[in-house]
Amino acid sequence: MKLDQKLAICTPRRTPFAQIAKALGPYPGHHLGRIVAEDIIAKSGVKKDQIDGIVVGEGFSNAPNSARVIANLIGLRDEVPSITVSNNCVSGIEALSEAARRIILGEGELFLVIGEESQTSMPFVVKNARLNKKAGSLDKLKKLLPDNLPEGVELRDTLEDGLGDGETSYGMQVTAEILAQNYELSREITDKLAFESFKRALEASKAGKYAPFIIPMKDEDGTELTIDEAVGLREGLVENPSRMGRAMLLFDNPQMKFDEFKTKYSKYLKKSHGPTVSIFNASPRSDGAAGVILTTVEKAKALGLKIEAVLSGWKMYGVDPNLMGIGQAYATESLLKDTGVKIEDVDYVEIHEAFAATAVAALVQIEKDTGWKWEQKFDEKKINPNGGSIAIGHPFGATGIRLVNNAIMDLQEDPKAKKVVLTACAHGGIAGAMLIERFEG
Repeated sequence: MKLDQKLAICTPRRTPFAQIAKALGPYPGHHLGRIVAEDIIAKSGVKKDQIDGIVVGEGFSNAPNSARVIANLIGLRDEVPSITVSNNCVSGIEALSEAARRIILGEGELFLVIGEESQTSMPFVVKNARLNKKAGSLDKLKKLLPDNLPEGVELRDTLEDGLGDGETSYGMQVTAEILAQNYELSREITDKLAFESFKRALEASKAGKYAPFIIPMKDEDGTELTIDEAVGLREGLVENPSRMGRAMLLFDNPQMKFDEFKTKYSKYLKKSHGPTVSIFNASPRSDGAAGVILTTVEKAKALGLKIEAVLSGWKMYGVDPNLMGIGQAYATESLLKDTGVKIEDVDYVEIHEAFAATAVAALVQIEKDTGWKWEQKFDEKKINPNGGSIAIGHPFGATGIRLVNNAIMDLQEDPKAKKVVLTACAHGGIAGAMLIERFEG
């Protein structure tokens, strides 16, 4: 969708992204969202009664309508509409799009947009218990756990289940390896993107580039986290690049050999050359939240808000769920067609690195369709110049807003840059793309 009325993005802020069950583990997702919301209000100087609505993107529910819970926790007016949108890994992009729609429709002028996720908080559950009289209540379950569950009643990990729906699509890691095979991606090229993600994110963090965006947080021990936790933990990897090639492969290990992978997923494999997806070229499991104010340019000026960038358009695009990552290519190309912008006129691309393979495959497809030399642009640091999800982390609902924040960082660092495209894929085959532009006026 192309916007006739460009919308102002103001006050981009986020928590550091943390490893699952580590620094931010004690915070449920909606409490991470609350922290970001309170910080944005304090930093922007916007009064709570000037907020017309709050939209929260969340991959997996932490609370009934987390947006409403956050609104109540931070003391917004009772009449302020609050909505939580869930679109897996593009939930943050969907949240910003939803806020834009509401502004365009005249339902308000200023919205608080938050993306949040606590993968730590995702529960282990007992599935199908209510279908069996012996296990149909909590008291009965307590007596049966862990060893006497009736047939058909099973313990499940909602995080693992969330990575693949069990009905129409494989786990996301499987879809990444499928793309790596079909696009003939070498492990060297995927490891190159992953290593650069670690290196660039570490260098940017050490240089203080992320500091204006990050809210320092303390863990349970009182230790302050001021950069993304995974970035700090991977400093040794950056210093010793040879570790990349020694990382465990997800589909060639004692649990599954690559021949088994090829047989099991042969329906989608058009080609095969050898395993590529490893623990180091995949994004880590993470907790975190990010947010912005979205408003009209006129309202931003009236309130004295600094306009960091403007939203010019967005596009959601679906592909086969088992080819998930390639949706980023088609969402981007469709967005550019809608907005009349040529890929050559885009100064930077911020692409979600769910896996190196999903990002590289999408970039290769864009090159096939447009002639745009993605690897040259990557080497010139026109793609993810300050690192991406592999290094920074991927709290599902927060990543879309984090990409917006990185797009703003690109515009701040390069005074000549005018246009940034950001894109992300999501489990289920939905992808999203946005055009972010420098505000001139």
